Amino acid sequence: MSSAEVINNTKWFSKFSLSFLAIVGATNTALFIILPLLPYKISQFIFPVGFLALGLAILFSIGFSIYWHRKENKGTFNSIPYISWFSILLRYWMAFLLLDFGFQKIFEVNFNYSYHINDSLSGVLTGPELTWKYYGFSYGLAVILAFFQIIGAVLLLFRRTTLLGITILLPVMLNIVLINVFYSIGPITLFTSILITLGLINLFLQQKVDIINFFNQYKNRLPSIGNNFSRSIARVLCILIPLLFVIYYNYDVHLSKKYFGKWKVTSMTRNGKLVKENQWQQDTLAWKTIYIEERGKMYYCPNPYMYVDSTSLFMKYHHDDKEQNFKVISYEKNPKKPDTIPVQISNFRNNSMQWNMIFYKDTIQMELKK
Repeated sequence: MSSAEVINNTKWFSKFSLSFLAIVGATNTALFIILPLLPYKISQFIFPVGFLALGLAILFSIGFSIYWHRKENKGTFNSIPYISWFSILLRYWMAFLLLDFGFQKIFEVNFNYSYHINDSLSGVLTGPELTWKYYGFSYGLAVILAFFQIIGAVLLLFRRTTLLGITILLPVMLNIVLINVFYSIGPITLFTSILITLGLINLFLQQKVDIINFFNQYKNRLPSIGNNFSRSIARVLCILIPLLFVIYYNYDVHLSKKYFGKWKVTSMTRNGKLVKENQWQQDTLAWKTIYIEERGKMYYCPNPYMYVDSTSLFMKYHHDDKEQNFKVISYEKNPKKPDTIPVQISNFRNNSMQWNMIFYKDTIQMELKK
């Protein structure tokens, strides 16, 4: 059964979705090409014109799909040519945009180096900036993403390879849509990515009968091992063991969850002498911030404003909830033979606590506050 036969004589929504994705997507692609070429003097009209064009395209697709459906119900309308034309239009505008996005990555137009983002702290970056910095970090990753987009787009241009192109592109586009949604990339980018993803799904569903038949006919020719009961037990264990392992690990890690966070050292005494407020500028052991992380990681940082790896100390810790103390493992002097440093915790409240410890030959008391 062909894709046209699947859609033919179906409900109105099937016709609307195909015409909507083909017409609105093609209009969006045309705007993508034309609007950046317009003179700067009329840039203020770009968005109104773009939204007007998209609005008219949406209205036309709704009206035409209603007309199409009524004519087909009367038996006076041959849907096959329209399905073919809309499907071709859909495939071509998606291929055009995906090829453009792919080539942008290869030529470093997309995810290119950003000077201000590179000089910004990651904690203050917006979602789009963080995404740009992450994907722009590795040119190799960008090329791989571009490869999938370009190969998939080229396959869309040929009817026989359309399904293979969809199979390659759909996971990529679903990932892009999720990034655009949860990292607030931008309404136009999000709209375009959703259109492409829905277009791929529409083309995929056109061939659902052939796909279902393929899986119904496919049989693994390798012999089964064991009986049904043993295979069922193996499957259940394969699911339960990782789940139970993660539950146990999560429980063990979160026993010390109340300590997780960024702790400011409000007062530090070393060998009975108060460490001066600005001593951290000359003494890297005059800690101003202590970061307690999951997985037993602890960082002692002298800089009160930002974490600096070169001047900070990394230690591992084990928390004893009953004794209310940490056993801190220091690799500072001898990484092969680390030192275990007991840290006694007192006066713990949700946002403050006191530490007493002996760091090598120094007796240290600290007051910490979140």
